[in-house]
Formats: sequence, structure tokens, C-alpha cells
Amino acid sequence: MSKQDKTVFIDAARVCLKAGSGGNGSASFRREKFVPYGGPDGGHGGRGGSIYFEATENINTLTELAAHPHITAGDGGPGKGKRMSGRGTEDIRLLVPCGTLIKINGRITADLKKTGDSVLAAKGGRGGRGNIAFKTKFNTAPKISEKGEPGEELCADLELSVLADVGLVGFPNAGKSTLLSRISAARPKIAAYPFTTLNPNLGITRHKGKSFAVADIPGLIEGAHKGKGLGCVFLKHILRTKLILHLVDPLGFGKSKPVNSVPVIAGELKNFHPELARKRRIIAVTKADLPPAKKVYVQLKKKYKKYEIFLISAVTGAGIGPLLDKIIALLPGLKEPEVYKTDDGLDPEALHKPVRQGFDITKIDDRNYGVAGVALHKIIAMTNLAQPDSLHRLKSIFRLIGLDKALKKAGVTAGDTVTVSGKVFEWSDEETRQPHKKSKFAYKYKAVQAARRRK
Repeated sequence: MSKQDKTVFIDAARVCLKAGSGGNGSASFRREKFVPYGGPDGGHGGRGGSIYFEATENINTLTELAAHPHITAGDGGPGKGKRMSGRGTEDIRLLVPCGTLIKINGRITADLKKTGDSVLAAKGGRGGRGNIAFKTKFNTAPKISEKGEPGEELCADLELSVLADVGLVGFPNAGKSTLLSRISAARPKIAAYPFTTLNPNLGITRHKGKSFAVADIPGLIEGAHKGKGLGCVFLKHILRTKLILHLVDPLGFGKSKPVNSVPVIAGELKNFHPELARKRRIIAVTKADLPPAKKVYVQLKKKYKKYEIFLISAVTGAGIGPLLDKIIALLPGLKEPEVYKTDDGLDPEALHKPVRQGFDITKIDDRNYGVAGVALHKIIAMTNLAQPDSLHRLKSIFRLIGLDKALKKAGVTAGDTVTVSGKVFEWSDEETRQPHKKSKFAYKYKAVQAARRRK
């Protein structure tokens, strides 16, 4: 078996992405001999790596991503003294075939149709600020630094829908693969038994200075839209095509007569997706070198007058020229249907909605409350709770966003515990000692954590 035969065609994959977190900021002070008033000089953390999907024509399967579904970008470097910023991490660009759909939580968020189309899937966290960013005329020696912002984590479903101008359909052994090998450089597997084609094949046809893409999918049988045979699995690969070429085997298939294949295939296409029924369709009777071919051709011409019908032979080349002439004449006037409608288009920030502001307060029991919020979670994650000044800053933030008032309105009293994004604090009605900090949300984070450890 050749290496090509061993290649597995995969048109769907689920990947789990983790963007890099930003580096922590530094809280350092300049201390050098003969340098008075050195002051804060802590640098900022580096940016974490982001993860992008990018379409390329150099690959035609999702096999690589299906085999390695867990992708992690690097974290940013920490900031250092002397105002040195941490090292930023390079982004990861995951290459996917043209025609790949990106789905998040079942929503189509991006449709990468052509080479170069890209979308930001998981955004890397920004670096935490060093204490040089917190220096003010009121606080000339801040002992505050931020932790790096966590990188985004998500799972995405990838689906490949082959981009082609013409789709070949028909019963098994109708001659689709043979025709594709005749009119293009594609070399699909060809054999004299049903379901020889197991995966979609794509070829580029050039005729009289024009070129177009042709997709060949496994043969359809009656009941394919219900899961019978193989074609139903790959019918999505001709949803984007402008034109359908239905090949009819003059020998028939099983108990089905050649003339009856037209309504059967038409019904399977319609039942799979209404868009397939609306596409322009051409019928071609194959194997013109066999005796029954001409008879079947005449029967089809009489019965289905609304279709354009050709008699061809992929082996001898008979009738191929007129068929290609008709295809290149029709294609310019046909438009690619908008089968897949994305929610956000191809904006590089398409998968990222603005962070919802605000928070929700939940009363767990008489003495315990929980607070949740997307923006609040990021604030907690980037606060260095080991620094007293950072805790005071956090209190001010909670006061400014109205969390103090909201908790009081919810019924919190002195001694109650409040859990914010996994961090447990204790409410107190005492005023903070710092005059410019008027929050009554006096957290005793260290005391609560120590009490938990003793238990």
C-alpha cells in the first residue's frame, strides 16, 4: 500500500486551545550608590501568545489537528527591575484547509474560504504592569504590581467543507472518479467494485483557457440522507458548488434502472439540504463505449427535457469536449450560495465579544455570599493578593464599581464571608485606615486563608 493510500481523510476535528498568560509585573525600586530618590523601576510583564486559525491551499484535510488536538501557547516573561519589560511570546498560527468552518459552542464564528483568511481563536493575556505604572504624586513609592492576565481557553469544532465549482454525484461506479482523472491531474483510486471512492477528491480542470475546481464524492444510494452508504457523510462537500454534474451509469446500479437514477439522486440531494435542490444540474450518461449507453441517453433525453444531457466516455474521451464547453459557459453566471452564515464575519477579533461589565451576587446561605462577573474575574486574577497595597487598591476598585453597596443591599453583615472568583474574604463594617480609601469592604484575606489551613 502506498503512502498516499495510508493517508486518512478527516473533515471534522475538535481542538482545545489555551492561549498564553501574560507575565507578572515587577515591584522593584532603584537602589544604586550616589543615586538619590531612585524610586520605583519595576518593568511590565510580557504578552502571552495568542492562537490563530489560518487557511492555506497547501493542505486539504484536518488530520494533523485531529491527531494533536491540544494546543498551548507560551506565557509571557516576567518584568524585572531597571524598567525591563518581560519577553513577549510569539503567536501560534494553526493552518487549516480552505473551506474550514470554525464553530464555538455550536455557533459558526468564522468561515475561512481562501488562502490567507485568518481568525483569532484564543487571545493571549496582556502582561501585568510593574510598579512604575502606579507612581503618582500622592504615592511616589508604590509597592504594587499586577499579575499577568490569564490567556483564553476554549474548545473549537472544525468542519471542512470543500470549495469547488462543480460537484460530481451519482450511484456508485457511475464513473465519477474516472471522469475526474480524465479532466484533471487528480488520481483518485479507481476499481470495478462499488464504493471504491471512500473520501472526497478534488481536481482542477483547465479547458480553453478557463479553469475550475471539481469535487468527487463517494457514490450515493437511495436513503443516503438517512445514513445509508457513504455519500451522506460527504454531501456537505458539494454544498458550496455552483453546478452539479450527475453521472448516470448505463448499466444501472443494483435493481435501479439508469433512467430512475435521476429522481432518486435528486431526492437525496433535496432531503439532505434544500440548497442542493436549487443548484443548476447537468446530466451526463457515462461509458459511451458500451452498447447500452446510447439507448439510455435517448431515453433520458425524452423523459427529462428540462435537463441538458450529454453522452460521454471518460475512457475514450468521447463527448468530454462539449461537456466542458457547457460547464465553462455556465459557471460565470452562477453564484456560490451562502450556505454557511457566520455570526461575526472574518474580523480578526471575531470570536471575542466585549467583556460584560457588572456582577451577580448569590446568597449561598445565611453567612456566605458569592460574587461572579467576567470583568471581576479578570481583576481578581491580575491582583497580587500578597501585596498589602494591592489589596487596598482592590478595595477601591470594588467600591468604585458599586460592589460594596450591592453587597450591603443584599444583606451582608460583619463577619460574613464573600467569595469572589474563588477567593474568600470577610466583610467588616470598619472603615479602612487609609484616608483616601473609604471602602467598608475590609477584607481579611490572609486571616481567612490561615483559618482554613488550621482546619
